[in-house]
Amino acid sequence: MSDSAIQGAIQGAIQALSTFDEADVTLGDFRVLGSGSPPYAVILPGSFRGGRPGDWSQVQFVWRHPVEVWERFTGDDYSALVTARENVVAQLQAYPTLGGLAGVSLSTVVEAGEPIFLYQRGQTQDSLPAFVGSRLVVETVEEVLYDGSGEFA
Repeated sequence: MSDSAIQGAIQGAIQALSTFDEADVTLGDFRVLGSGSPPYAVILPGSFRGGRPGDWSQVQFVWRHPVEVWERFTGDDYSALVTARENVVAQLQAYPTLGGLAGVSLSTVVEAGEPIFLYQRGQTQDSLPAFVGSRLVVETVEEVLYDGSGEFA
């Protein structure tokens, strides 16, 4: 399985965007929100399901990695978040095999949730949030052939 390789390929694709600083695209590190410059993207480990679509030595994994895109919230204007999210979606859709990652047959953004808000410590929900974000889910199909290993040797 290549969970970490898929996360790394998603990270690399987003870092290639001119609108994101390389350091502002992390693997699970939300501390970037307090130290970098927006927009931000945080790639999280996600769920997967597996199955054997054909021969017993063939296994297919469908990985679902959440990618949270964040912007500073300056009032009631969501345009910066919308632009950042659109850039991420367009970039990931342009690389359906995550740049030719071994075993990946299809990767696509399959959903986005409602806006999420992040408040500074000590703020109440009566205050304006410090950040607004959107959680995307990147679904990646990975085909693995175990022929020549394990019980299939």
